[in-house]
Amino acid sequence: MLNNITIFRTLLLLVATSVIVSSCSKDEDNNDSKTTANVVLSGSINANRTLSADTIYELAGYVVVDSGATLTINEGTIIKAREGSGAAASALIIARGSKINAVGTSAKPIIFTSVLDNITVGQKFGTNLTKDNSSLWGGLILLGNAKVSTTAADTEGQIEGIPADYTFGLYGGTNDADNSGSLSFVSIRHSGTELKPDQELQGLTLGGVGSATTINHVEIFASSDDGIEIFGGAAVLSDILVVYCQDDALDFDQNYSGSISNFLVIHAGASAGNAGLEIDGPEGSTYTSGKFTLNNGTVKNPSSATGRAATLKSAAQGTINNVAFTGFTNWVSVEGGSANANFQSGELEFTNSQFVKSSIASTITSSDSTLTAALNTILAGGSNTAVTTPTVGATQSVFASWTWASNANLLD
Repeated sequence: MLNNITIFRTLLLLVATSVIVSSCSKDEDNNDSKTTANVVLSGSINANRTLSADTIYELAGYVVVDSGATLTINEGTIIKAREGSGAAASALIIARGSKINAVGTSAKPIIFTSVLDNITVGQKFGTNLTKDNSSLWGGLILLGNAKVSTTAADTEGQIEGIPADYTFGLYGGTNDADNSGSLSFVSIRHSGTELKPDQELQGLTLGGVGSATTINHVEIFASSDDGIEIFGGAAVLSDILVVYCQDDALDFDQNYSGSISNFLVIHAGASAGNAGLEIDGPEGSTYTSGKFTLNNGTVKNPSSATGRAATLKSAAQGTINNVAFTGFTNWVSVEGGSANANFQSGELEFTNSQFVKSSIASTITSSDSTLTAALNTILAGGSNTAVTTPTVGATQSVFASWTWASNANLLD
């Protein structure tokens, strides 16, 4: 009898007759026109495979790198995803026990985008899509064996939006040093389609990803949901750029205990309930002691649109250090008794951070209004200040030349 995964993958193969097939499409180069073969990826990748920069690849539905396999993506490669939502959404899923090796350079970044993007081989940027073109495909998902604290299964979870019958959506385990591969000089654009009501994919989703995974120089641009959402694990990220996402830029759940350093969030256009940072702590009773660290970041809203600089809730625990916040009308909200208690005890803290506003007072609001003044007193005691011009924050030069944000002159 066919199991659910087999049925699911068989349906995907109706879209493309094999895991990789060729079709032709007309693309415009900067200087001349040429016909290129687009290679369609569909279903399961169950053996080591390499994608090369002389070809544009198309994701057709969920493309799953199975446990034991490694997907290598050469520098300069462009991967475009077909449109669709729900069961027809396109996404690349690096299942638990598999790896991705996607290492680009500033001269030749790896681009994930939509089939509607007119970018072609050898280019870094298309010309026909903007920040308003989001939710065109799913996103990139990495799943690993590191510790997570989930409500339902406590030490193991099913990644958001993937039906529970599909075991390739499982993440979590006992190995915080797990290795899901490498992402470097990667730009993920126009993602965030809905898989089911109120369950969208992010630009980049990490579930139980371990600290041996290499993640640096990653840009998320124009996601209709979060920029990066991290479910537990201990992944270490650096040189991270999230531009014009429509939900939270960096979202931590299930007691993420890793670190992110040198990050830039440009959060203009978000709605009132969304934040540059949204941070939750443990959900279950196991693996509850880990803490996140955010170092040397800038979170800005250049248009002063609605939205909040940070939302800290649900037993959030960790440190936000040397981070500059600018352009917001709503600042930091500490929500729920457990988050309030952690802030008061120092389990959740800001240190050496700066807020571009007239006074540090009333930077924090609390779900317990009687605590607001006390929490602001604690904030002021951590060498945090109100400033006119920040002197801490991200080193933005690392994002020059290869990112969409740099091409749009959004960097300082």
